[in-house]
Amino acid sequence: MFTYLAHASPLHRLNPAMKLAAIAGVALAATAAFDPFIPAMLLLALWLTAWRLGRVPFPQMLRWSVPLALLPLPIALFNALYTDLSRYAHPHILWHWGLWTLSTEGLRAGLGMGLRVAVFVAASLLFIATTDPTDFALSLVQNLKIPPRFGYGVLVSYRFLPLLRREYETIRLAHRVRGVGEGRGLRGWVERTRRYAIPLLAAAVRKSERTALAMDAKAFGALPQRTYYRQMAIRRGDVAFVLAWLLYAAAVYAAAFHFGWAHLQWVPGG
Repeated sequence: MFTYLAHASPLHRLNPAMKLAAIAGVALAATAAFDPFIPAMLLLALWLTAWRLGRVPFPQMLRWSVPLALLPLPIALFNALYTDLSRYAHPHILWHWGLWTLSTEGLRAGLGMGLRVAVFVAASLLFIATTDPTDFALSLVQNLKIPPRFGYGVLVSYRFLPLLRREYETIRLAHRVRGVGEGRGLRGWVERTRRYAIPLLAAAVRKSERTALAMDAKAFGALPQRTYYRQMAIRRGDVAFVLAWLLYAAAVYAAAFHFGWAHLQWVPGG
């Protein structure tokens, strides 16, 4: 999860800045909603978009769906048990024990919170899996007019964790070749952490120094204008993608208000 998948898909061909704008709109739409219906519909649309337009293989989509369902569970349970029932005139209590009270209103609030978290994770996953890091940095600089030094910094941070992960795997395989055993349990985990920490730290320092030298060599900010080998243009399809998501979010909100399911964050009561 959270790695770029190089495919030839409509999502991969979109301008990253416009795709980021659409994803930000989806996240904003989920943030304002307090009920489960709106984030559930947004989550479904994100899942279908990644599968059909992003051409992510269906088995991989199923594997991604497991953490999407499990990660928000503690947040949803916490909110369901500790919902402030004083806001409701006649709460429907389902279970009570000590400080914990489970109600229909609490379940709705907890489910809504959990689905909102799932929307944020799914939106981030869709963007990262279908966006080339280099294209993203170029789009930030060329289309959003972010200073090149910051755009290049985003590119570096975008690539840094996968590089460290590969470095970790290289160190682990090197230890296995040398016959260094890996213990089990907590003691084995502490021993592995001790053996891997110093080589990983040294690798991170080396990569940081090389990155700093590369940024200095490119002379960011030295000239008022820069030339680029690749130009990131905003096309009709990019604008259509953003408008389609905005219209879909508006339609979901309209349906929620029509059926009386919409409860916004700033509206007290339920």
